[in-house]
Amino acid sequence: LAERVWVVPGGVNIGVLANEAGQIVLVDTGLNDTSAKKALKVVREELDGGVVAILTTHAHADHFGGNATVVKRTGAKVHAPAFDEAVLKYPLLQPALLYGGADPIDTMRGRFMLADASPVDHVVTPGPYEVAGITLEAIPLVGHSPGQLGYVVGDVFFCADVVLPASVLEKYRIPYLFSVTDHLQALDHAATIPHRVAVPGHGAVLDEGQLGNLIGENRALAERVLDATLELTATPQTS
Repeated sequence: LAERVWVVPGGVNIGVLANEAGQIVLVDTGLNDTSAKKALKVVREELDGGVVAILTTHAHADHFGGNATVVKRTGAKVHAPAFDEAVLKYPLLQPALLYGGADPIDTMRGRFMLADASPVDHVVTPGPYEVAGITLEAIPLVGHSPGQLGYVVGDVFFCADVVLPASVLEKYRIPYLFSVTDHLQALDHAATIPHRVAVPGHGAVLDEGQLGNLIGENRALAERVLDATLELTATPQTS
Protein backbone atom coordinates (compact mmCIF):
# COMPACT_ATOMS: atom_id res chain seq x y z
CA LEU A 1 0.00 0.00 0.00
CA ALA A 2 2.93 2.31 0.76
CA GLU A 3 6.52 2.10 1.89
CA ARG A 4 6.61 -0.53 4.67
CA VAL A 5 2.79 -0.76 4.79
CA TRP A 6 0.80 -3.79 3.56
CA VAL A 7 -2.48 -5.58 4.11
CA VAL A 8 -3.29 -9.29 4.31
CA PRO A 9 -6.81 -9.42 2.89
CA GLY A 10 -9.39 -11.78 4.30
CA GLY A 11 -12.65 -11.95 6.22
CA VAL A 12 -10.96 -9.32 8.38
CA ASN A 13 -8.20 -7.30 6.76
CA ILE A 14 -4.95 -7.50 8.73
CA GLY A 15 -2.60 -4.55 8.42
CA VAL A 16 1.15 -5.09 8.30
CA LEU A 17 3.61 -2.34 9.23
CA ALA A 18 7.40 -2.63 9.25
CA ASN A 19 9.97 -0.44 10.97
CA GLU A 20 13.39 0.34 9.53
CA ALA A 21 14.84 -2.76 11.18
CA GLY A 22 12.26 -5.00 9.51
CA GLN A 23 10.28 -5.68 12.68
CA ILE A 24 6.57 -6.15 12.06
CA VAL A 25 3.47 -4.66 13.68
CA LEU A 26 0.09 -6.21 12.85
CA VAL A 27 -3.09 -4.14 12.78
CA ASP A 28 -5.66 -6.65 14.12
CA THR A 29 -5.22 -10.41 13.85
CA GLY A 30 -8.53 -11.73 12.53
CA LEU A 31 -11.05 -14.18 13.92
CA ASN A 32 -8.95 -17.07 15.22
CA ASP A 33 -5.71 -19.01 15.11
CA THR A 34 -6.22 -19.79 11.41
CA SER A 35 -6.17 -16.12 10.41
CA ALA A 36 -3.29 -15.44 12.79
CA LYS A 37 -1.19 -18.28 11.38
CA LYS A 38 -1.93 -17.07 7.84
CA ALA A 39 -0.67 -13.58 8.70
CA LEU A 40 2.44 -14.94 10.42
CA LYS A 41 3.18 -17.17 7.43
CA VAL A 42 2.86 -14.26 4.99
CA VAL A 43 5.08 -12.04 7.13
CA ARG A 44 7.72 -14.72 7.42
CA GLU A 45 7.74 -15.75 3.77
CA GLU A 46 7.21 -12.38 2.08
CA LEU A 47 9.00 -10.02 4.45
CA ASP A 48 11.32 -12.28 6.45
CA GLY A 49 10.29 -10.32 9.54
CA GLY A 50 9.26 -11.09 13.09
CA VAL A 51 6.09 -9.71 14.65
CA VAL A 52 6.84 -7.57 17.70
CA ALA A 53 3.50 -5.82 18.30
CA ILE A 54 -0.25 -5.91 17.61
CA LEU A 55 -2.33 -2.77 17.18
CA THR A 56 -5.95 -3.66 17.95
CA THR A 57 -8.61 -1.42 16.42
CA HIS A 58 -11.46 -2.62 18.63
CA ALA A 59 -12.56 -5.46 20.87
CA HIS A 60 -14.78 -7.56 18.65
CA ALA A 61 -13.79 -11.21 18.45
CA ASP A 62 -13.33 -11.22 14.68
CA HIS A 63 -10.63 -8.55 15.03
CA PHE A 64 -8.65 -9.80 18.04
CA GLY A 65 -9.41 -13.53 17.97
CA GLY A 66 -5.92 -14.28 16.64
CA ASN A 67 -4.10 -12.24 19.30
CA ALA A 68 -3.51 -15.17 21.65
CA THR A 69 -1.90 -17.24 18.89
CA VAL A 70 0.35 -14.40 17.72
CA VAL A 71 1.42 -13.56 21.27
CA LYS A 72 2.14 -17.23 22.06
CA ARG A 73 4.25 -17.69 18.92
CA THR A 74 6.08 -14.35 18.86
CA GLY A 75 5.87 -12.68 22.25
CA ALA A 76 4.34 -9.62 20.55
CA LYS A 77 3.12 -6.78 22.75
CA VAL A 78 -0.55 -5.90 22.41
CA HIS A 79 -1.75 -2.30 22.08
CA ALA A 80 -5.49 -1.67 22.43
CA PRO A 81 -7.96 1.19 22.96
CA ALA A 82 -9.18 2.16 26.40
CA PHE A 83 -12.41 0.42 27.48
CA ASP A 84 -12.01 -2.16 24.69
CA GLU A 85 -8.91 -3.38 26.51
CA ALA A 86 -11.19 -4.88 29.17
CA VAL A 87 -12.92 -7.06 26.57
CA LEU A 88 -9.59 -8.30 25.20
CA LYS A 89 -8.60 -9.44 28.69
CA TYR A 90 -12.07 -10.73 29.59
CA PRO A 91 -13.68 -11.79 26.27
CA LEU A 92 -16.88 -13.03 27.93
CA LEU A 93 -17.78 -9.33 28.27
CA GLN A 94 -18.60 -9.13 24.55
CA PRO A 95 -21.44 -11.68 24.48
CA ALA A 96 -22.51 -10.55 27.97
CA LEU A 97 -22.90 -6.97 26.73
CA LEU A 98 -24.94 -8.26 23.80
CA TYR A 99 -27.10 -10.26 26.23
CA GLY A 100 -28.07 -7.38 28.50
CA GLY A 101 -25.26 -8.04 30.95
CA ALA A 102 -26.47 -11.55 31.77
CA ASP A 103 -24.59 -14.85 31.49
CA PRO A 104 -24.66 -15.48 27.72
CA ILE A 105 -26.48 -18.49 26.37
CA ASP A 106 -24.47 -21.20 24.60
CA THR A 107 -25.39 -19.97 21.11
CA MET A 108 -23.67 -16.65 21.92
CA ARG A 109 -20.41 -18.35 22.90
CA GLY A 110 -19.19 -19.24 19.42
CA ARG A 111 -15.89 -18.04 18.00
CA PHE A 112 -17.51 -15.05 16.30
CA MET A 113 -18.54 -13.59 19.66
CA LEU A 114 -16.17 -15.19 22.16
CA ALA A 115 -12.45 -15.02 21.43
CA ASP A 116 -9.55 -16.38 23.42
CA ALA A 117 -8.31 -13.91 26.02
CA SER A 118 -5.57 -11.53 24.93
CA PRO A 119 -3.08 -9.68 27.10
CA VAL A 120 -2.98 -5.90 26.80
CA ASP A 121 0.45 -4.37 27.34
CA HIS A 122 -0.28 -0.79 26.31
CA VAL A 123 -3.47 1.30 26.18
CA VAL A 124 -3.69 3.51 23.09
CA THR A 125 -5.26 6.95 23.37
CA PRO A 126 -6.25 9.14 20.41
CA GLY A 127 -3.51 11.30 18.95
CA PRO A 128 0.13 10.76 17.96
CA TYR A 129 1.37 7.31 18.91
CA GLU A 130 4.53 5.29 18.43
CA VAL A 131 4.90 1.53 18.33
CA ALA A 132 8.15 -0.29 17.55
CA GLY A 133 9.60 2.98 16.29
CA ILE A 134 6.72 3.52 13.84
CA THR A 135 5.02 6.88 14.18
CA LEU A 136 1.28 6.97 13.51
CA GLU A 137 -1.91 8.77 14.48
CA ALA A 138 -4.65 7.04 16.48
CA ILE A 139 -8.05 8.26 15.26
CA PRO A 140 -11.09 8.05 17.57
CA LEU A 141 -13.89 6.18 15.78
CA VAL A 142 -16.06 5.31 18.77
CA GLY A 143 -19.55 3.95 18.10
CA HIS A 144 -19.24 0.46 16.64
CA SER A 145 -17.44 -0.36 19.88
CA PRO A 146 -16.94 1.74 23.03
CA GLY A 147 -13.35 2.67 22.20
CA GLN A 148 -12.76 1.88 18.52
CA LEU A 149 -9.67 3.49 17.01
CA GLY A 150 -8.43 3.85 13.47
CA TYR A 151 -4.74 4.27 12.65
CA VAL A 152 -3.14 6.54 10.06
CA VAL A 153 0.35 5.54 8.92
CA GLY A 154 1.70 8.01 6.40
CA ASP A 155 -1.16 8.37 3.91
CA VAL A 156 -2.76 4.99 4.71
CA PHE A 157 -5.86 5.03 6.93
CA PHE A 158 -6.76 1.80 8.71
CA CYS A 159 -10.36 2.76 9.46
CA ALA A 160 -11.56 -0.37 11.31
CA ASP A 161 -15.33 -0.95 11.24
CA VAL A 162 -16.42 2.67 11.04
CA VAL A 163 -17.64 1.61 7.60
CA LEU A 164 -18.86 -1.76 6.39
CA PRO A 165 -18.87 -2.76 2.70
CA ALA A 166 -22.09 -2.60 0.69
CA SER A 167 -22.34 -6.40 0.61
CA VAL A 168 -22.43 -6.55 4.41
CA LEU A 169 -24.94 -3.70 4.66
CA GLU A 170 -27.19 -5.49 2.19
CA LYS A 171 -26.92 -8.84 3.96
CA TYR A 172 -27.40 -7.77 7.58
CA ARG A 173 -29.43 -4.55 7.25
CA ILE A 174 -28.97 -3.58 10.92
CA PRO A 175 -25.24 -3.36 11.69
CA TYR A 176 -24.26 -3.64 15.35
CA LEU A 177 -23.55 -0.31 17.05
CA PHE A 178 -22.65 0.23 20.68
CA SER A 179 -23.65 3.90 20.34
CA VAL A 180 -25.63 5.25 17.40
CA THR A 181 -24.87 8.86 18.35
CA ASP A 182 -21.13 8.26 18.60
CA HIS A 183 -21.10 6.22 15.39
CA LEU A 184 -22.71 9.02 13.36
CA GLN A 185 -20.10 11.42 14.75
CA ALA A 186 -17.35 8.92 13.91
CA LEU A 187 -18.54 8.75 10.31
CA ASP A 188 -18.30 12.53 10.08
CA HIS A 189 -14.83 12.45 11.64
CA ALA A 190 -13.60 9.69 9.33
CA ALA A 191 -14.61 11.83 6.36
CA THR A 192 -12.17 14.54 7.50
CA ILE A 193 -9.09 12.29 7.76
CA PRO A 194 -6.61 12.98 4.93
CA HIS A 195 -5.47 9.79 3.24
CA ARG A 196 -4.56 8.25 -0.11
CA VAL A 197 -5.65 4.72 0.74
CA ALA A 198 -8.18 3.50 3.32
CA VAL A 199 -8.24 -0.05 4.67
CA PRO A 200 -11.56 -0.94 6.29
CA GLY A 201 -11.82 -3.88 8.63
CA HIS A 202 -13.88 -5.74 6.01
CA GLY A 203 -13.97 -5.48 2.25
CA ALA A 204 -11.78 -4.00 -0.44
CA VAL A 205 -9.08 -1.38 -0.01
CA LEU A 206 -10.47 2.07 -0.85
CA ASP A 207 -9.17 5.28 -2.30
CA GLU A 208 -10.22 8.60 -0.77
CA GLY A 209 -13.28 9.07 -2.95
CA GLN A 210 -14.45 5.51 -2.37
CA LEU A 211 -14.27 5.91 1.39
CA GLY A 212 -16.40 9.05 1.20
CA ASN A 213 -19.05 7.22 -0.82
CA LEU A 214 -19.07 4.29 1.61
CA ILE A 215 -19.38 6.65 4.57
CA GLY A 216 -22.50 8.04 2.89
CA GLU A 217 -23.98 4.56 2.42
CA ASN A 218 -23.29 3.59 6.03
CA ARG A 219 -24.80 6.83 7.34
CA ALA A 220 -27.90 6.45 5.18
CA LEU A 221 -28.53 2.92 6.47
CA ALA A 222 -27.99 3.92 10.11
CA GLU A 223 -30.42 6.80 9.71
CA ARG A 224 -33.03 4.59 8.00
CA VAL A 225 -32.86 2.08 10.87
CA LEU A 226 -33.04 4.90 13.42
CA ASP A 227 -36.05 6.48 11.71
CA ALA A 228 -37.83 3.12 11.47
CA THR A 229 -37.16 2.43 15.16
CA LEU A 230 -38.54 5.81 16.20
CA GLU A 231 -41.62 5.30 14.02
CA LEU A 232 -42.30 1.82 15.40
CA THR A 233 -41.93 2.95 19.01
CA ALA A 234 -43.88 6.20 18.69
CA THR A 235 -47.20 4.47 19.37
CA PRO A 236 -47.71 2.18 22.38
CA GLN A 237 -48.28 -1.42 21.35
CA THR A 238 -50.08 -4.23 23.11
CA SER A 239 -48.28 -7.49 23.79
